[in-house]
Amino acid sequence: MLPPISIYIPPKHLKISHMFKEYIKAFANTLFPKICLYCEKKISKGYLCTVCYKKIFFIKPPLCIYCSSPINHTPNNICKKCTNKLYPYDKIISITAYKEPMITLIHYFKYKNYDFLAKFLSSLMSEHLLNSGFNLNEYDFITSVPAHPTRLKERGYNQAELLGKLLSNSFKIPFKNGIINAKIIKPSQTILHKAEREINVKGSFEVKERMMNKKIILVDDIVTTGSTIKVISEALKEKGADNVTVITLSKTL
Repeated sequence: MLPPISIYIPPKHLKISHMFKEYIKAFANTLFPKICLYCEKKISKGYLCTVCYKKIFFIKPPLCIYCSSPINHTPNNICKKCTNKLYPYDKIISITAYKEPMITLIHYFKYKNYDFLAKFLSSLMSEHLLNSGFNLNEYDFITSVPAHPTRLKERGYNQAELLGKLLSNSFKIPFKNGIINAKIIKPSQTILHKAEREINVKGSFEVKERMMNKKIILVDDIVTTGSTIKVISEALKEKGADNVTVITLSKTL
């Protein structure tokens, strides 16, 4: 004789749709457990394990206003390397050093269609800015380093724009898109030396509208030589911008 069949009847307060979602979630976690994107250990939530998260090198002040390198306290907040040099932007703030695990995270974010990492990466930026006491409320709007339409079509999104929009939401500052055009598609900056990078980006960007007396935050994912942000900042200043502050997720050391 077959044993009686037990039928589970959910409590009235527990909706079946909610139960179904939980079953699917548990099933997915069994087949595809969450792993740390850097060391690949199993984790319960997030994208990095605790050990790898602690490896993120946050660049803490005092910093040089032009290259975001750590310095001793100086009256003008400028390092020796940047003294007597002219910069088209007024300040740059880089949140992390471009070393592991940030190298891997940014590679996935930028080249492997891991656009969902934008929320996590922007949270690193906003939390660090708040902890550093940086006041974003004095700025008129946030914009981002643009991607050329061809590259945008290939990738499907502009990683700098995703970061900029999320920072805009966090700090309740307007985000302006489409004010800077990437006019010419050129070789990727990653394969070029410093002098070549500066030549490569000349004439690559144009600002489409007047920026008279505007205080602007320009967002990018990573700064290496600074060639791109210099050209864009110069174009913004030529259109009348009063202040251009660059904020990047990461910086090469």
